[in-house]
Amino acid sequence: MLAGFDVTHADQASRRQVKDGIAVTMLREGTDDKLSAMLIDFEPGAVFGEELHQTPEILFVLEGQFHDGQQAHPAGTLITATTGSVHWPQSETGCRLLVLYPDGTASE
Repeated sequence: MLAGFDVTHADQASRRQVKDGIAVTMLREGTDDKLSAMLIDFEPGAVFGEELHQTPEILFVLEGQFHDGQQAHPAGTLITATTGSVHWPQSETGCRLLVLYPDGTASE
């Protein structure tokens, strides 16, 4: 592997259920540069509930349709959340998200 690169394959990463119908695959825990990265899979109809962001979050909809509690976002949508923002993550159809926490701390 090239110096300065860290590689993780989703099939080899740890996956856990965090709510009914919602699973997180941790791709990268915050380290020295603090970036955390994860995949979040929502089954159809899954609802996370209210989420208040203690830190910034970058979310990219890879598949399906993600709903933030006010608006539906199709695959290909990039969403950025600032510290103090609130949303209600859910998906009527099911979706897969790539979620990045630049400072390494997830809001869950």
